[in-house]
Amino acid sequence: MKKKVLMLFVINLLLSSCSETQVKPVVFESQLEATATPKLFMPGMVTKRGLRHFGSSFSGDGSKLVYTISDGKKPSKVVVQNFINGKFSNPLEIINDTLHSFADASVSLDGNTVTLTSTLPQNGGLDDNSKNGIWQFNKSPYGWGAPKFIELKMDYDGGFGYPTTTANKDLYFAYIPADGSRNMDIFYAKFNKGNYDKPVKLSSHINTDKFEGDPFIDSHERFLIFAGFGEENNYGKSDLYISFRTQNGWSNAINLGENINSHGFDGSPYVTSDDKYLIFTSSRHPDNPGQEEFFNVFYVSFELEKYEALIVE
Repeated sequence: MKKKVLMLFVINLLLSSCSETQVKPVVFESQLEATATPKLFMPGMVTKRGLRHFGSSFSGDGSKLVYTISDGKKPSKVVVQNFINGKFSNPLEIINDTLHSFADASVSLDGNTVTLTSTLPQNGGLDDNSKNGIWQFNKSPYGWGAPKFIELKMDYDGGFGYPTTTANKDLYFAYIPADGSRNMDIFYAKFNKGNYDKPVKLSSHINTDKFEGDPFIDSHERFLIFAGFGEENNYGKSDLYISFRTQNGWSNAINLGENINSHGFDGSPYVTSDDKYLIFTSSRHPDNPGQEEFFNVFYVSFELEKYEALIVE
């Protein structure tokens, strides 16, 4: 086990050193405190009680934030906030569209590409909001450009969730069959000469016969965090788990523990580019333990090395 952990450490050290020049200070961290107990993330400025907020994602330097908001009645929206002069700006919709849903957004390290799911019609298909797919928006000097459909060749018809990209533009996402024959699983698709190769389902260390979703991939693929629903080791309805990339593939999935997970739903994870903070969505009530409030965004100090030490052969 010690040899494996040492090897993982060396791999991660090499990856970190290769990308060191690309990592910038995270601009909003001076407004956070080191905390082992999850706290509301920038209440009033970002987290707004009474509004369903989930799927937070930041550019590498933290200057751009994208997430999904929903009132539970109208189609969900993806909004963008920019960190300017020490605070996040008012949220602006990435597209003015009241007919289709937009959700599960993530933003690239440079802040110029947003990947999300939407019920926009695909390749000239029916515009009936019945089928969601993965789309990308690219930033231009004039705003966000027209959405581009990302075509992925799956083995069965279904729906997509939480697409997240690496520094190399490889794609991780969740997928659930339309016929209900199995639960949601997490897949990977390699970016290859402008297109994506056929997606591959991740190993049984991550995907079980339960429901796995909400993947967050580290930009250099050192680790993957996801939500596991109904797992035997859960503390709540859905818990956050982490798996590390090793020479032999993905490690065993490790529950992030009861200090992070709650009795309710915990998901939509994101780790800042300097590995200092975990930011996630939770249904835990901020004021009344044991109760729920759907949904708020929390942050907590993150100890990556603590979980690395729990990898087993």
